[in-house]
Amino acid sequence: MPEERRLDAESMKALAEFLPKFEAPEVRFGRWESGWFSLSQDGHGFVSTCYETGWVQLGFDWPKWIGTREAARLRDDPAGIENASPEQLRRLLTALIRQDRFVEGLLGGAFESGLLLRIVRRVAELVGGIPDE
Repeated sequence: MPEERRLDAESMKALAEFLPKFEAPEVRFGRWESGWFSLSQDGHGFVSTCYETGWVQLGFDWPKWIGTREAARLRDDPAGIENASPEQLRRLLTALIRQDRFVEGLLGGAFESGLLLRIVRRVAELVGGIPDE
């Protein structure tokens, strides 16, 4: 199993860089094609960045966690993200990205509902408190 990557300023900034893209009215995360959801270039870039920078947590029991109150609050309550820690955001992103492999279009739905934008906004807000290196 690959080594777990720690969340750091670099990984936070990498995810925060998606904020302008996700806020743009013309952005498309993907589209439905003959019964399956095809990620756009931005969608692929987001998922790849999450894996490459440690936002997808290896060895995390996301199927168990996704049924918790914490997960429901973060996922379903728009205000739930406002005070989320980086680790809470990491757990949520891990669950969403991994669950998308089993629930076609889940990430597209998370984008359309504004959940992914709220996550990226929170990360950008947290990055604002990180001193430049």
